[in-house]
Amino acid sequence: MTEKIYCGKCNNMLYFGEEIKRRLYMRAIPNEETVLGYYKNICPKCGNSLSLSTVKIETKGRKTCLTAQK
Repeated sequence: MTEKIYCGKCNNMLYFGEEIKRRLYMRAIPNEETVLGYYKNICPKCGNSLSLSTVKIETKGRKTCLTAQK
């Protein structure tokens, strides 16, 4: 599953990668607040204050392969 985090004001992408809470390895990013902390909780594009309530988090699962029906 992939996760994207966007600024809620200007839609600037702040994170793209494997879903943070499902990562079983490389726990360098333990949660979404840590990602926002890399930006000092301020969007680098528009200056909006970043928090879990002001960002958009989009999670998408993997597409499954459909098998041919008989």
